[in-house]
Amino acid sequence: MSALPKSLPRNRRTARFERRVAKALGSIGTGAEPVVVACSGGPDSVATLIAVSRTLPERLLIAAYFDHGLRPREQTVADAHFVEQLASRCGHHAACGRTTERLAGDEASARVARYAWLADVLGEAGSTTLVTGHTRDDQAETVLLSLVRGSGLRGASGMAPLSPWPFATRSSTLHIARPLLGEPRTEVLGYLEALGVTPRIDPTNAASRYARNRIRHEVMPELESVNAQARAHLAEFAERAAQDDAALERWARDVFQSSGGLERSGAWVRRRVLTELPRAVAKRVIAVAAAELGLELDAPQREAVLAIAGRRGRRIDLVGGYALTAEENLELFPRNR
Repeated sequence: MSALPKSLPRNRRTARFERRVAKALGSIGTGAEPVVVACSGGPDSVATLIAVSRTLPERLLIAAYFDHGLRPREQTVADAHFVEQLASRCGHHAACGRTTERLAGDEASARVARYAWLADVLGEAGSTTLVTGHTRDDQAETVLLSLVRGSGLRGASGMAPLSPWPFATRSSTLHIARPLLGEPRTEVLGYLEALGVTPRIDPTNAASRYARNRIRHEVMPELESVNAQARAHLAEFAERAAQDDAALERWARDVFQSSGGLERSGAWVRRRVLTELPRAVAKRVIAVAAAELGLELDAPQREAVLAIAGRRGRRIDLVGGYALTAEENLELFPRNR
């Protein structure tokens, strides 16, 4: 049964947790605009709302609760009421929304609907920052999901502490902050225990039809039986992968600037340079060139373009465009050329 104490105590245990959250928030804590905190009423988001409200005492916070319409209405109404009470106890208010259409019932459609509504909340509040309660455990699960779905290095990087909005919106300035990304869920639960707060429990978090739940409840325990630090090591791997990905991306952009460019309605790169580069970098250079034209190439398309780079007079069709090899250059063009 969820419960809120009459007051939220402060003690050494809560102070340690909140100091780490303050450090993770970084420059977000120096502005003046409102901050929206996604809050489902569950443990991670409740801990986030309380810690962030204490870390940014002068900022206006909005606790944002979204009902996906996938659970009985009495459950979600109780969740929303709990979030409203918690926000009020923290000295702020809540924004509660509900999907206006029947969702497919899968994780992807629910996520799209949630972030669309959250973007509207940010817009109405005049804010650009959404704070979520993703933890180190979530990071480990995300890495596993990405790897088994065939992701490359970028997907293996998991979630970033600060990242752009995951979907196209009217505003290009929206971003997501994850100050609990370095915290294991055990620390989150310990923080709530120190506060005397019992959060809401979403029964769908145990439903095996969702891939993330199977990772969390079935796969991860098996991995921890092999190594008790499996979650921590997966999160550390994600951090290293993100660093490697960023370094390779900088290398590719430098190559494009020195050995490629834009001309007329297309982009070009020296074929000789591409063939001499490590394949991982060469494919990224091709992706950078394509992105300059508004083309987003998936992994097979990047492979296919690189495959023709070594020979003159070749052409390959792409989604939204095409690539061809001239005397010295690999050239890419959008379809409307």
